[in-house]
Amino acid sequence: MADISTLSTLDKMRLDRGNRNLSFYFHKLLVRNPSKALNLINEDNLSFPALYILLPQISKPSLSRYLNSRNKKVIDVIKSIRSKSFSRFNELTKNIDVAETLKWILQTGKDDAMSRGEYTDILDSCAIILVREYKDYSILPVIKEIIYNRYKQGLFIHDMVWAFFECRDPNCILMLAEGFNSEDEKEVELTKELLKFIPVVRNSSLSKEMLYSNVRYWLKENLPFIYYTGESFQQMPDPSPFEVSLGAKYLFKKVSRDGTIEGNLTDDEKRQLNIFNTLDINSQILLSNYSFILHNQNIYSWNNWIRYPITEQLKISAAKLGGSIC
Repeated sequence: MADISTLSTLDKMRLDRGNRNLSFYFHKLLVRNPSKALNLINEDNLSFPALYILLPQISKPSLSRYLNSRNKKVIDVIKSIRSKSFSRFNELTKNIDVAETLKWILQTGKDDAMSRGEYTDILDSCAIILVREYKDYSILPVIKEIIYNRYKQGLFIHDMVWAFFECRDPNCILMLAEGFNSEDEKEVELTKELLKFIPVVRNSSLSKEMLYSNVRYWLKENLPFIYYTGESFQQMPDPSPFEVSLGAKYLFKKVSRDGTIEGNLTDDEKRQLNIFNTLDINSQILLSNYSFILHNQNIYSWNNWIRYPITEQLKISAAKLGGSIC
């Protein structure tokens, strides 16, 4: 909730008297005292919700020319979003800092309870454009906050979740895992839902403290081998936006964000990987986990083990790990 002492005059009125009364008041003020109306709409601490409510009035050519630079940029961005044309954004970037405007909309509009209809669509569009097109990942904490606030209100979150994961950085998993530390049951519930693609979370009955600890450990162990799949809630009910490349973990090779193994593989490594990929999933998990453990414990032993036939590797792995799938 915003600090009322930092709110603009129009925002205070909106919160005290409601959106409709704000619109009615501004309309009357434009008629009686247009200079004062312009001063209020151009206040530095105006928020996006107040501007959005008054958009039909301030977008008129007779008034828009008197708006400050921020408000003109916001109007241009909203027009581009409404047009659903990315070519208009390309034109905008020649004249204004679009990323700065998108961030202002999200940062000042994130707490508002009017997140329905077009207002929601605009915030969703700002988030996905900022993350995908402008690669601005500093906005992720704000996007996360919007996701959790909407969920607690029973509102639509799928597009905003997609925008969040489109950073394609597995480190964002830890940002979500912080939700396990919340005292709010709804936040813990959503965190489980968003992270259930992780084996240590899926169908787990562990305490939220243990889940947080397990996710941190899983991420630390698998980070070099995690890649972004692009799966989202728009596509399926249980998406897995990030996966561990078991083949990369088996060979102890880092992967890029699209899952491609970095660097060139030797002929032997290519052969091993081809055989590995023919195995059932349980065998792949067993081999990749044992390979990871052995590599960290004794690189000399790992260099010997990785040269054995895969059938022999499986026997050793099962014996050392007790036949368990970690």
